[in-house]
Amino acid sequence: MEHASNTGHGKRFFARFPDRPLIIAHRGYRACYPENTLCAFAHSLGRCDMIELDVQLSRDGEVVVFHDDELGRTSNGATLAHELGLPALRLGDWSLAQLRRLDVGSWFLDADPFAALAKGLVSRDQLLGLMPQRIPILREVLAWASAHDLPLNVELKDSGQEGRNEQLAAAVVAEIQASGTRDLVLLSSFNHDLLRACRQRAPEIAVAALQEEGHPPDMIPYLRALGVQAYHPEDTLVDAALVAALRAAGLPVNVFTVNDPGRQQQLFALGVNGIFTDFPDSCSR
Repeated sequence: MEHASNTGHGKRFFARFPDRPLIIAHRGYRACYPENTLCAFAHSLGRCDMIELDVQLSRDGEVVVFHDDELGRTSNGATLAHELGLPALRLGDWSLAQLRRLDVGSWFLDADPFAALAKGLVSRDQLLGLMPQRIPILREVLAWASAHDLPLNVELKDSGQEGRNEQLAAAVVAEIQASGTRDLVLLSSFNHDLLRACRQRAPEIAVAALQEEGHPPDMIPYLRALGVQAYHPEDTLVDAALVAALRAAGLPVNVFTVNDPGRQQQLFALGVNGIFTDFPDSCSR
């Protein structure tokens, strides 16, 4: 695997991996277990090289692991909001204590978003035995990952508020530094100002630029100036020329989100470094 030359510390993140395509479990083993939960992470063990997860801030500034801005899709937030007298389902309006009362797992039993239950990939009884699931905080996931020596790709979600984003970057960096996991974590975001904020505070922590819809102008100089150790484009943006240019520049390219085995093989043949997938169990390299 070729590595970026931005910072010596950042390069250590990718230097830990074997020279073969990487399988990155998207929000954990999301196809068979409720996303961004400790059970989805635990069942990723042995199936992937890295876990991707999402973080944002509670109302009181705690870093929590959750994807959506709103709580409705993957929790019983609507019911609990009524009980607590809360007017909205926006995660950032809830305190950590309130968020910890949510069940962020049982929704999966009814939604079966990837038809894993219907196909018999996981049993209802097995999932019932894991419920309820609570929103993890980043601190406990970092401790879990460290205990299992499993790298994490931590995606910082854009709140749309500059001050709030600065607070998130500072809090995430502080958690990583306090846990001693700087070489185990790759930070990514679609908001590249968040990456700049993280690098300003801790240039030793590796960062990656997420990109959708189109590439930035003057892509390679832009990525070098941004100081990233990897580029994470959506699948529709990836072709042979892109991969060749990134590899020639020493920038690993990891592609999201690729669930089709045939497309995975095409991307590996092109030379991508890794793929994000909801089905880590079904990947072949």
